Amino acid sequence: MTNRDDVQFLKQHVQAEIDRLTPDLLAASQFLHANPELAYEEHKAAELLTAILEEHGFAVTRRAAGLPTAFLARAGSGRPRIAFLAEYDALPGLGHACGHNLIGTASVGAALAVKAILDKTSGEALVVGCPAEEKGGGKIDLVESGLFAGVDAAMLVHPSNRTEMVKLALGMRELTVEYFGKASHAAASPEEGINALDAVVLGYTAVSTLRQQVRSDARIHGIITHGGQAPNIIPDYAAARFYVRALDLAYMHELFRRVVACFEAAAQATGCRVKVTPADKEYHPYKPVYTMAELFQGNLESLGETVDQGPVDRELGSTDVGNVSQVVPTIQPMLQISPREVTCHMAAFAEVAISDAGHRGMLLAAKAMAMTAVDLLAEPATLARVSAEFRGRPPS
Repeated sequence: MTNRDDVQFLKQHVQAEIDRLTPDLLAASQFLHANPELAYEEHKAAELLTAILEEHGFAVTRRAAGLPTAFLARAGSGRPRIAFLAEYDALPGLGHACGHNLIGTASVGAALAVKAILDKTSGEALVVGCPAEEKGGGKIDLVESGLFAGVDAAMLVHPSNRTEMVKLALGMRELTVEYFGKASHAAASPEEGINALDAVVLGYTAVSTLRQQVRSDARIHGIITHGGQAPNIIPDYAAARFYVRALDLAYMHELFRRVVACFEAAAQATGCRVKVTPADKEYHPYKPVYTMAELFQGNLESLGETVDQGPVDRELGSTDVGNVSQVVPTIQPMLQISPREVTCHMAAFAEVAISDAGHRGMLLAAKAMAMTAVDLLAEPATLARVSAEFRGRPPS
């Protein structure tokens, strides 16, 4: 189907479907918000969302990639396959201060709307239940399991304090460094000791020096987690945790090796033994697909929303959405629900996430995602442009 009138009809159909589903979507968001669950503990959230999807005819696979609170729901058949990413974990002590009650519900709403038009166009709608975005990187496991093989596009919308189509994210690798020395009385027999704290301070200083010579789109930062027991005892154990981040994956790996070299040199200088333990998961940079972001922007603006113009947002953090974006064309637009002074991970943002403004944003996100899915499902040339841009920007 390529007739523009037909496409517009389908877009009106998905909007009407979300309007019809609004009471159920509001109830789902309210339930998630009232029952915040931390990473890998989102049992109530996963059960609610999968129950809704099954009620509407989706085939649901639970424990996707072996994760207890992950799932994959499917409707339709054939290609294209469009995946909507549902996040639903909360923050310790803050509840849904990142608005994941809105993200998960909007993605489910978009998928339900798309299912309603799959009898008029070929293709498949998927909902990927993604646990542990805040801590744990659940999408990394989902990617590595091969779940996204054969998916043509993926999307989610993140609530924010501004509306932006592309927000970059850094790749990130975490490490723990431990130094083992020899304890001794710091006043009576300092010559008998091997100071592990000296090693961690020297390593920290070396990394601080390295930071002067890194690219502007890279970050290295960390803390000393253990520095000894008492001032009069030369510490025989000291430890630190560091994050190494960059927009370019190869450069991040290079920086990681250089950071490890700093800590190894500190061990050699002080006579300590060093143990460096990388985290078992690696966050990849977000790879934007501007063609798909522009589709979403056009659909959002047709719904009456204004998009902040200007350069690509470079307030850089890291997210496991980056790992998805390296294997399938992915967008994660930001949609304003709060005043500029209220940002994600603030207690006030959790309040906005259950407000009328938050729910208005959730329904707009669901509609714009469903409309973007219509563009990809009903217009092969549009999907071809998205795929061509994605292939033309190889993973870093």
